[in-house]
Amino acid sequence: MPRTSKKRAPRRILLRLFAGFALVLLLAGTAAVWYVKPEYKLDMSYDRLDLEPQLLQMAKERRPVLTLTEDELNNLFKKGLNDYLAEHPLTLVRLTGARFRQSGDRLTADINGLAGPVPFGAEIGMTMKVSTGAGGMIMLRHDYTSIRNRKLPEGVLSIPPIAVPLREHMPFMVEVDKIELLDSGMRISFDVNWNDLLQLLLKLK
Repeated sequence: MPRTSKKRAPRRILLRLFAGFALVLLLAGTAAVWYVKPEYKLDMSYDRLDLEPQLLQMAKERRPVLTLTEDELNNLFKKGLNDYLAEHPLTLVRLTGARFRQSGDRLTADINGLAGPVPFGAEIGMTMKVSTGAGGMIMLRHDYTSIRNRKLPEGVLSIPPIAVPLREHMPFMVEVDKIELLDSGMRISFDVNWNDLLQLLLKLK
């Protein structure tokens, strides 16, 4: 057998090994992209929370209690997330969609985003704490992040605490006295100057 054939044989083996290794990496990369792809179609849009009709009804009935539904909280939290990202833009990751689900003081956020060019979906668990200070404040604190029910190590795709103020959605003569987290939604009790509130709301109507 000629020497050239003997020399080419190891090269052919190396080329085959390299091609096989490249194929394995390609398949692994494809599998990873499929694994992290979003499960839901989500966006970052939200409806602005309009409490005026509820406050007007509350003033007419002299009943200083207002209940926010889970859908209203979802819009409130999406606005808070948008406001936070506007002030603290992410560098390597861009969020493209979110949806919040509540269970008492627990909050689950389904999020979509882009890690470079790769789209991904994840679930972020958070705890909610409420405070009547500063006109009413909801604090969201990151607990865990998971992809397809598998939790990621701490520090991977985590979100710093986000403060969601209630003050900007209410007239200033309304003072928050108590905030209660329900299984679904939130109940807010107020200390109210009824005459001033009713006059203001009738002017705004």
